[in-house]
Amino acid sequence: MADRLPLLSTQLGFALMAERTGQRMSIHKLFRMPPSVLSAADLNLVLHSIMLRNPTLSYRIGFSRAEVYQERYSATYDFAEVQAEDEEAAVRLSMTVVDEFEASLDGAAMEARLIRSHDADYLLLVFDHALVDGQSQLIMIRQLAAPEPPDGGQWERFEAAVLDRAESESATAGGPGIAFWADRLKNFHGELPRGAAKMPSEIIVGLPSVASPSAIRGSRFPYVLFSLHRALRDVTGAEATIVAYPWGRRNEAFSDVAGCFLNTVISLDLTGPRSPLEAMDDFLDDWFLEIDHADVPFVSLAGLGSAFSGSVAAGMFAYEVATESSVNIAGIEAVEVSPRFGHNQPMSAFTAAATVREHEIGLELTVDEGAGYGVQDLGTRWRHRLSEVFSCFPARQS
Repeated sequence: MADRLPLLSTQLGFALMAERTGQRMSIHKLFRMPPSVLSAADLNLVLHSIMLRNPTLSYRIGFSRAEVYQERYSATYDFAEVQAEDEEAAVRLSMTVVDEFEASLDGAAMEARLIRSHDADYLLLVFDHALVDGQSQLIMIRQLAAPEPPDGGQWERFEAAVLDRAESESATAGGPGIAFWADRLKNFHGELPRGAAKMPSEIIVGLPSVASPSAIRGSRFPYVLFSLHRALRDVTGAEATIVAYPWGRRNEAFSDVAGCFLNTVISLDLTGPRSPLEAMDDFLDDWFLEIDHADVPFVSLAGLGSAFSGSVAAGMFAYEVATESSVNIAGIEAVEVSPRFGHNQPMSAFTAAATVREHEIGLELTVDEGAGYGVQDLGTRWRHRLSEVFSCFPARQS
């Protein structure tokens, strides 16, 4: 097993952002369970098992003589048991832990807090996003149920997964997808927005939800993305807009291997001032073409021309389908606490999130103070535009 492995495209983006801002990105989950039932010792055994079963948690990103890589270190994680008065205090404490985690560039790749309160206990899990993507986070959440011995071949499988992804990225970086994106980006007129230099000062958590019509077949994702583009046009007056979002498709042969195998895909809206229905149809046609070329590494797109150096995205969009199922934590049933917390990505003017829950979609938004528009303005227009899009479909029958 190699002690050093190549750094993948998205990992490089995270590493450069951390060098520029002094903060790393995290992904995190907060779970609630009955009070005084989960043993801290039992939880620690599970966390230790997760650490040993997932080699990515033992790696760190390194720089040496213009070379970037991920390097193997000793397996470690940070766990503590703490107290809070109630759920609100537990969320505030969790925000502090996430902030401190992101400010610690040399810290462990996984951190956990068992938060005790009078009415409930909470488990906060935090991962370094440069080493753990969303699919990998779900893999490790499933491993919370009970400690298991590591598979003797997991290190070799992790190495194979990283090398497979690196080879794929190298091939697509010089493949026909580059010509597609070069042609598409040349139609984007005007200067692209620069990345924000500091954290945002405005945040909305939980805009009023939007009812989702039953007539839509398949994912709501492109409709929510399209409505975000339309809202951006409303508040900026731009003739065309760009939004970036994470794309988690990976080689199915390594679907059970935890790591960071994401790519960042950009979505362009060049449809012009047309009616919502006409613009949406054209946008969907373009979006399907973009998805066909979603495997081109983001860093390759950023280097297509001088206008695209650094940041080609006005903002980042995250999309999630919420599940109602409980989580087993060392034999104790727990449920996820919905409120999100943490900061906007400093590379972007805004971060937008949509969560599908049964028959409605919840929207969340963070806007940097230097974006040129307010969070209330963009949030109101986004919700209006999504409602407008959904009005094109038959209403849900009760």
